[in-house]
Amino acid sequence: MRRALVGAGLCLALSGCGGGGSPAAPGPPTGGATPTPTATPTPTPNPYAAACGTPLPNPGDIYGYRIKVQLEPSRNRKILNASPQVRNAAYCAAVGLGGEFCNTRLETDPQREACDHYLSGISDTGRPGPDWYQVVNDRNVRCGGLGLPSEGAACVLKEITQYMIDITAPGKYRACSASGSCGVCVIEDSAWGVIHGSPAGLCKLDGD
Repeated sequence: MRRALVGAGLCLALSGCGGGGSPAAPGPPTGGATPTPTATPTPTPNPYAAACGTPLPNPGDIYGYRIKVQLEPSRNRKILNASPQVRNAAYCAAVGLGGEFCNTRLETDPQREACDHYLSGISDTGRPGPDWYQVVNDRNVRCGGLGLPSEGAACVLKEITQYMIDITAPGKYRACSASGSCGVCVIEDSAWGVIHGSPAGLCKLDGD
């Protein structure tokens, strides 16, 4: 009888007869639902890159703008036209232009406009193309129009395109991309007050 009581006591101490079992597995953690991972937004494709196609100019290869006098509507007004330049001989060969510097495409290529937009970026007017300045006392003063105040007294943006401006005096004019790569056109006093048969070569660079 005494042995039976001792055995029963041991059985209770060991939390039940029939052998020791494994402890119960821990339950799920408490304290709220598991947070949902934040989705990474899909980058918006550049529409001008898609429209430009292949080969696509590298924005790092922009080398300012080649600026020319597009038209002379009168003796005291000229229209300047800027074209972004690519500095990459392999690219220039691929688009059929050759040389170390070139336009984004041939003049007649339907992809030209989109490629120019892609390389230039967006101007302060919200349109693709360069920002324009008149250089006065070695300082850039903005050519106004399309909602931008005019700082330069002799230049104004064209409504039809960001790549052109009207100028009403000789002097130095600058076109700059969104990344800050610029081109310069200097119209000398001797070129003013005259309508030329071929005005495209009237723009001079600094030091010409």
